[in-house]
Amino acid sequence: MSNPILADQHAVITGGGSGIGLACARAMLADGARVSLLGRSEEKLVNARQALAEEFTGQAINIAAADVADEDALAAALQRIETFAPLTVAVANAGTGYAGPFLETDSSEWQRVMQTNLSGTYYTFKHAGRAIAANGGGAMCAISSIAGLRTHKLMSAYCTSKAGIDMLVRNVADELGQLQVRVNSVCPGLVETELSAGLHE
Repeated sequence: MSNPILADQHAVITGGGSGIGLACARAMLADGARVSLLGRSEEKLVNARQALAEEFTGQAINIAAADVADEDALAAALQRIETFAPLTVAVANAGTGYAGPFLETDSSEWQRVMQTNLSGTYYTFKHAGRAIAANGGGAMCAISSIAGLRTHKLMSAYCTSKAGIDMLVRNVADELGQLQVRVNSVCPGLVETELSAGLHE
């Protein structure tokens, strides 16, 4: 590509070691961006970076291990990522799920899904958004789900977390637009990833 449209951008992608996050990284690298992969498993991130480096020779790919459900760990990881290049794009992709009857859903499972999906997106937008605004603006995107728009039996926690993400996006966009930070979400259907393997089966 003679004039990559993202050549001056640096994107962080949470849950970047596999699935939708890795696909986002591949698309952004193809458009010339510098990319930082963030995830819980350093081994998975190393493998993802190696695979991407073989495909996109000479392009800058960074990794940082952290759990998006841990605000302090995430904030520290984003600070490390900022030393790689000024942050201008964030994709809040990290997520988890749970399937089971609502009346039998243990509160620990409910909290786990909410903490990763909804609070993790909040933490990502809060800390990445602060950096992006300080760098003159950019864009943030949450990977929500069609499950946030329509009911799915046995998936009350997941559906609720994704619906919360979409409302969070609207509110954050309303506030950060004046700081030149654009905020959106996308709502894919069922995508073949490690997380959704059980649903496909």
